[in-house]
Amino acid sequence: MSNDRRATFRCVRLATAALALGIFTSAGLAGVGAQDATPAASPAAVVCDSPGLPPGTPTPMDDMSGMDMGTPAADESMEMASPAADESMEMSSPVAEASPTETGTPADEAESEAAIAVVQNYVACYNEGQASGDPGLYVALESTTFVTDQGSVTRYDRVDDELGSPFKTAKLLSVDNVMLWGDGRLSADVQVLIGPYWFNEWRVFLTKQGGTWLWDQEVSLPSHPDVDFVAVNGINITETKDESTGDITYAFVSYSGSWDFTESDAIIFNFTNSGEEPHEAIVMQLPEGADPMGLLDGSIDFSQVSIMGGVFDIEPGTSADLTLLHLPVGTYTMVCFFPAPDGAPHAAHGMIQQFNIVAAEG
Repeated sequence: MSNDRRATFRCVRLATAALALGIFTSAGLAGVGAQDATPAASPAAVVCDSPGLPPGTPTPMDDMSGMDMGTPAADESMEMASPAADESMEMSSPVAEASPTETGTPADEAESEAAIAVVQNYVACYNEGQASGDPGLYVALESTTFVTDQGSVTRYDRVDDELGSPFKTAKLLSVDNVMLWGDGRLSADVQVLIGPYWFNEWRVFLTKQGGTWLWDQEVSLPSHPDVDFVAVNGINITETKDESTGDITYAFVSYSGSWDFTESDAIIFNFTNSGEEPHEAIVMQLPEGADPMGLLDGSIDFSQVSIMGGVFDIEPGTSADLTLLHLPVGTYTMVCFFPAPDGAPHAAHGMIQQFNIVAAEG
């Protein structure tokens, strides 16, 4: 499954909070010009329809100590914080990610309409939930499998993780190719803009529980933004160990040798992890003239930092794409907050890099 959302709405918030406090032991849908939403993806007239969540509280941190947040065991142990909520929560059976060779069959008209309506409603509830400060509006539309895949023990933990998200809006750009799968789930291919710039393309799987279709899984698809010009820039992630001291230096390395990138309708950063540790790449814009090291020493006010998007859990030997649309001319910072063996974030060991989006000549 895609871990992008888990890292965005949970790990980014935790990382920035930890940095603001000087603690380095934690890992760290807006208009779009040339890209028009398909008719099926136009959620402007869709009003959020959600039961919301009954009263409850997140799991105390002491109770989460040592828990593997993404394992089936964590899913099996998932309990709600109040009896009423526990009764309302149906456990979904563990669902294996679709095999690369497995294919669904085209859904019929009724199934397609149902899937599109579920996606539109989820996006509408995301926007309303972020605007009202009640993420429970969309978390209530997620399966327990999805909740645990996002790194939460209960739905109330997920709600708590979503509070303070750096992305307050989501715009559904397209939804199509609805398929029916052998396990009874439906899928739809979705393009969504999270915040003003961060483009994502997912195959969203929906599972039916108690007669209701719930958001169950997101699988990342190659980005195909509907724009005129796309620029692809390769970034290598390296780790260099000093054998005499054991110190490790982490770095983003531009394959082109330059950190000046010409503005484009879409810019795709293709990250390749050539190291031995997992990494992330969060792109942000700091206050004008700010020293990036202020992210580490607390001198930068995080309320003035704008998160553009990111890719997360880039495992050794793998690649991942970050697609940003219509990124304005300016200076940006690329950073990894994942912890090094000494507990400090990779950024403290060199994995922090500024780059420029420059105007096209002529």
